[in-house]
Amino acid sequence: MLPYFGLYDFLLLIIYLFVIYLGAILYVQKKIKNDSIYRFFIKALTLKIAGGLIYAFYHVYVYGGGDTFVFFNAAKDLAHYVSFFEPQSLLVYFSDFDPVHYNFSPRFNYILNGHDVLFMVKITSLVYYLGSGSYYAMTLVFSVFSFLGLWVFFKTFSRLYPMVQKELFLAIFALPTMLLWSSGVLKDTVTIGTLGVVVYGVANLFIFGKTRLSSIVFIIVGLIFIYGLKPYLVYLLIPSVLIWIQANIKAKIKSRFIRNLITPLLIVSIVISLSYILVLLSSSAGKYSLNNWQSTLRGFHSWHSYLSEKSHQSGYSLGEMEYTVTGVLKKFPAAVNVTFFRPYLWEVRNIPTLLGGVEGVVFLLISLYLLVKLRLRFFLFIIKNKDLTFLVSFAFSFGFIVGLSSYNFGALSRYKIPAELFYLTALAILYNYIKNKKTSSV
Repeated sequence: MLPYFGLYDFLLLIIYLFVIYLGAILYVQKKIKNDSIYRFFIKALTLKIAGGLIYAFYHVYVYGGGDTFVFFNAAKDLAHYVSFFEPQSLLVYFSDFDPVHYNFSPRFNYILNGHDVLFMVKITSLVYYLGSGSYYAMTLVFSVFSFLGLWVFFKTFSRLYPMVQKELFLAIFALPTMLLWSSGVLKDTVTIGTLGVVVYGVANLFIFGKTRLSSIVFIIVGLIFIYGLKPYLVYLLIPSVLIWIQANIKAKIKSRFIRNLITPLLIVSIVISLSYILVLLSSSAGKYSLNNWQSTLRGFHSWHSYLSEKSHQSGYSLGEMEYTVTGVLKKFPAAVNVTFFRPYLWEVRNIPTLLGGVEGVVFLLISLYLLVKLRLRFFLFIIKNKDLTFLVSFAFSFGFIVGLSSYNFGALSRYKIPAELFYLTALAILYNYIKNKKTSSV
């Protein structure tokens, strides 16, 4: 069932937009006196809202389907089920799906047995109340949440690199596919927003030295949300964050002797803690468990190849693959290339892939420009700068995973947005070196 746009939706949209912008304007007026970064606030908010509404109207009136409507309709069923206010009905929020006891949406039983889908439906059912039952008002709520997460991500790196705030703004808020795929009623919207919140919390604690309880809460709740929706993202985020943290701890130690002495201890502690955390998380990750990576990867390839053949979608292949660690690692260059620079323009078959194709050209041109300007310093800056090491390590590891597993340009355009966010942010910071030759961060 598609949620077409009626008078009720129109009136709610006007009311919600008025309340959102009134609150935003008052907030900016209070903050901008002490921080000029807030001159970007309304622009960024408007871009996110526009992206969400464009996504909603496109999928209702042009595409006529998509995961977003599965989440919306199943969430509506769950909200109605819980609305009876029986103690038993509320337990569904704290339990895995059981069709015998919690058969709240029979038409979607075939997909609700997935932990990630059920988790998203639970989130969406809560937003269903905030959006007064309107899909379009709910889209605004999701868009604002994603915006807030990206805003604190933007604030973090703008504080570290104030000379490239405009470039950071464009990298974080102005990428078309990221606007579309991280602003609607989607898992990607929630994960990109919580990803920004986690980075903000980590930066507050370990870079800016703000030992606030709120930062700890941001990190814990953010990781819970990301793990509930996309466990593999947590597998890659935690190592990158730990590298970032240990680099900042080392940087605060003035004595070179002590830094050299403590480095092996930090590395060993990171490896041990990382191994424990990943094993613990993997044990409850279902199909995303590290033990199931081969079967899951085969499943992704087979399903997306089927869609490409039967539904005339834009598929791609990385060639023959051995489903071993060595065989998969051999595909690293091709997988990273497909994530950041494909589809090539001659591979474009529809409007969504056209956006991805144009963005791939832009990514390639910016990367080549910085390589030509900086030459070997391009790589030296990434290695020496702790922030760049963090951003690029996550961007390329995540880009490798999604490029390796998607096998469909339509799916890839959604999955890759965290990698694009981190990579473009890194490129904006690298541009800082061209503008200023040298910064205090190196």
